[in-house]
Amino acid sequence: MEVGFTTVEAPLDCTELYRVGGMPGGVCTCPHYGYIFTGSIRAVYPNTGIPDETATAGEAYFFPAGHVLIYDEPTTALELNPAAALKTCMDVMERIIAASIPTQAETDPA
Repeated sequence: MEVGFTTVEAPLDCTELYRVGGMPGGVCTCPHYGYIFTGSIRAVYPNTGIPDETATAGEAYFFPAGHVLIYDEPTTALELNPAAALKTCMDVMERIIAASIPTQAETDPA
C-alpha cells in the first residue's frame, strides 16, 4: 500500500493524460482510497454505465479501477493506493511529463 498527499492547484481533467499516456482503455487502472481535505474529485467511468461519483471536502472515497479523475477546483487529498497499481499509473504520468519537457538541445538556439 502506498500513502500519498495529492495537491492539485488548478482544475485538471485527466482524460487526455490517460489516453496519451497509453493507459488501457484510456482509464486509470489503479483503485484509489482517500480523504478530501479541500476541494473535490470527480470520477467518471467511461463506457461502463457506472454513474459519475464526486467526493468533496470532509469525505472519504473509493474509486475503483476503470475511472478518469477530474478535479474541478484546487484540491488536497490523502490517498491510499495498492503499490503495484499505483506504480503503473505513475509510470504513465512520468512518460507524459518527460515527453512534454523540452530537452536542452530543443531549448538552445541554433
